[in-house]
Amino acid sequence: MTETKYYQQYSDIWHQLVGQEQAYLETQKKFLSSSSRVHFIRKALEKPSERTTALKVIGYLTNEERQSLFDVLIKLASIGHSDIELVRQVILLFDKRWLLDNIENYAESVLGDTDEEYRRLLELYIKIDDGLSQRLVMKALRHPDMDIQEVGEDFEIYLKNRN
Repeated sequence: MTETKYYQQYSDIWHQLVGQEQAYLETQKKFLSSSSRVHFIRKALEKPSERTTALKVIGYLTNEERQSLFDVLIKLASIGHSDIELVRQVILLFDKRWLLDNIENYAESVLGDTDEEYRRLLELYIKIDDGLSQRLVMKALRHPDMDIQEVGEDFEIYLKNRN
């Protein structure tokens, strides 16, 4: 008897989950048909409580729409937070040629005087291209701040050991 009650409880939860997933997909479809979708996603990326949802729907945008959000994405990729892996996954959706042609220009605006931006961007860069990574490593090694130089040293060793 207890086993039947247990089974029924989780069967009900499962059906509730399936229903909510279907409702989510229907709502997502309505949202993505909106002409204001990029505007709302841009605003949502700035809010930690909405960021995960925004990052999940970016993959459904056109290349041009995603590119229009790249400044925010690269900013988010340069600092540690709970969605950083999802941000990296979204950036890796971009055409590699486009990334290689554009990422350094965008990154220049977020590279500050702390080691965190260099470290987070190098973590992303190594997933994109070794040459790209090596250029940022060299920039870090030439930086006057010793903490940033240390990031350069860490990633220089990593790249050597990886190859």
